[in-house]
Amino acid sequence: MNSPSSPSVFGPQASASNTPSLSFSFSNFLQEALYHPERGFYASARAQIGKQGDFFTNVSVGPIYGTILALVFEEIWQRLGSSDPFFIIEQGANDGRLAHDILEALQKKGNAQLSKSLHYIIVEPFPLLQQQQQATLKKWKNVSWVADNKELPLFEGIYFSNELVDAFPFDLLRWDGSCWLEQRVLCNEDGSFIWTTEPIHDPALEHVAKKLPKTLPLDFLWEVRLGVRPWLKAIAERMQRGVLLVADYGYAGADRFAAYRTQGSIACYEQHRRYDNPLEKVGERDITAHVDFTDLTEAGLEAGWEFLGFTDQHHFLVGAAEEWLRSLEGKAKDPNIQKMLRGLHTLMHPETMGRSFQFLGLGKKMKTTPPLNAFRYGLSTF
Repeated sequence: MNSPSSPSVFGPQASASNTPSLSFSFSNFLQEALYHPERGFYASARAQIGKQGDFFTNVSVGPIYGTILALVFEEIWQRLGSSDPFFIIEQGANDGRLAHDILEALQKKGNAQLSKSLHYIIVEPFPLLQQQQQATLKKWKNVSWVADNKELPLFEGIYFSNELVDAFPFDLLRWDGSCWLEQRVLCNEDGSFIWTTEPIHDPALEHVAKKLPKTLPLDFLWEVRLGVRPWLKAIAERMQRGVLLVADYGYAGADRFAAYRTQGSIACYEQHRRYDNPLEKVGERDITAHVDFTDLTEAGLEAGWEFLGFTDQHHFLVGAAEEWLRSLEGKAKDPNIQKMLRGLHTLMHPETMGRSFQFLGLGKKMKTTPPLNAFRYGLSTF
């Protein structure tokens, strides 16, 4: 959140922010626009996912996504020597549907030993979302909640997020042809917001800027999530052994600097419509940007993790579900199976979610070979 000396984008003092000295960093602006406890987008009571919400996600397709993740999690449990207790920790659970689908799939697998050892924890700071999750997951007695990663017990298991990192507040850097500048936000007297470009304020951003290319097109916009490193460090401090799995849309390697990315990847969503200006209807629209998976991986290695794999959703699901798909031979006419296969096709299709979503696996005290099934068709490095 903003420091006490920083004006709030929702406060009356925001209109006083009409000079560069009182401008908002874009990350502070986003922190309030998305996470303000009363007026932030993610704290709102309205539906955000599905037909009645603002966007679709993997969970919108049906239970098949949770079913396949359950296969991945069971394999991790086995590789941990059937760890007991075994923790599945999810951050960014929204209304709890994905957690329900995963737990339902694990129950149907009928692995009594895994069921006995399983503890499912959701990291959720918003009381309203906790209430929604508790209503969705009321049948499960092995689910609990914490408000922050620092409240987690020391654990062995899996920590995963689905479309969480894209919602981390980020700062903006703009290349002026000779140096990197910071793009910040000013508030007009009428309460509206405008952009301002200034010298970089934060030494941490300056450190990032020094490592960025200097041969990019004029006005190239670069998004920086400084919150990634403390987040990874906090998880690493609580996990004794296991896997961190991040699923999100994003890019890696040289593709991050492609010419067509000149204006960055910022997108705003409201009722399934995309908007380009994040300074409009603040608190009423989701504001997001692609995840830099190269930076995320480097931050993970710095925090003591080991690289386990990286791949797009299509290849992740193929690898994870391969054995399950073979087991369906002769059962494909079952209406329930057909429905699940249609959902899987949607998740894997390269023109829908199959190529735009990526999966990164980082491990702690885990064998890196052979790769997890889900990463068998992925990249060993990038």
